[in-house]
Amino acid sequence: MSGAVAHETTDQPKIESSTADEKLKSDIEDYWKKFPGRVGIAVYTPFSEEVIGKRHTERFPQQSVSKMWVALAILEQEAAGKLSLDKRVRVDRDDVVVFSQPLKRYLGATGEFEMPVRELLAHAINASDNMANNVLLRLAGGPTSINQMLDRRKVQSIRFGPGEVLLQSAIAGLNWQPEYRNGNAFKDQRSRIPLDQRRAALEKYLASPLDGAAPGTIALALRRFSERGPNDPGAKLLKLMANTYTGRSRLRSGLAPRWSLAHKTGTGQVLGSTSTAINDVGVMKAPDGCRYQVAVMIAETRAGKETTNALMQNVAKAVVRHHDAVHPARPSAPVIAKSTKPSPNAT
Repeated sequence: MSGAVAHETTDQPKIESSTADEKLKSDIEDYWKKFPGRVGIAVYTPFSEEVIGKRHTERFPQQSVSKMWVALAILEQEAAGKLSLDKRVRVDRDDVVVFSQPLKRYLGATGEFEMPVRELLAHAINASDNMANNVLLRLAGGPTSINQMLDRRKVQSIRFGPGEVLLQSAIAGLNWQPEYRNGNAFKDQRSRIPLDQRRAALEKYLASPLDGAAPGTIALALRRFSERGPNDPGAKLLKLMANTYTGRSRLRSGLAPRWSLAHKTGTGQVLGSTSTAINDVGVMKAPDGCRYQVAVMIAETRAGKETTNALMQNVAKAVVRHHDAVHPARPSAPVIAKSTKPSPNAT
């Protein structure tokens, strides 16, 4: 059978998006019900204007997810010609904050260094560096400017908090003092706070987070960014988020081969057995280019990392199944037999 051509086949039939949506809703509800803690989930599919999720209109604490809005404000300034990403910014000991801040090591003996804005953006988003974000927040004009930017964009149900040190101090039941920048001073002082006082402060924060945002609103904002041209600040933010390497065991671990993820993680303080603000939000991109905006935000839980990571992985896997059902892989190209013997794939 010289020149024989194999027939084109597909692995699975295409189904209606409404049927797939119902299955995705069912899967998410099942994961949501079984999770031991308060969680909000939101998914936008490219085939529907309806958000799929649970508790997606409630505000959940963002923690480092809020770094997206600082970066967006900086990228807006660049788009307006007010700021160059090549501008070198002075960073000194007054920019030291709390918790994860790898950039602190660059202060050295002089107590200062300079870094281009684009590098600060990469550290803030990709590594979730709190010090880099603090410098960018100062450059953007402070928390008021970020909230004004969100208002201009008509991004509802998102609050930007008072900045890292004031936010984390309030959560811990502390009043911020400049000397807390030194070494482990913040954690040491926090450990001296009576447990009932810390618990009351944490419960107050969780009930009405200063940095609260609705998962559905975040997913919608990401969808809008996905629809913009490459020079739009939102599109540039997504490009930056594609290089994030925090949270490898969250949404990213649920991706199928050749899928990609542009995302931002967030993680809050832990008190006893209670972990708070375990988040991952981003845009999942299928091999064929279809994009799904996903937000999973855990306000509080006593479950361990294995359980919280599994929730996010399962949501990502459910999105992949949805895509495979609605838009199955295209048929392979015809296979041309190169010998006179019948091809084992020919019919």
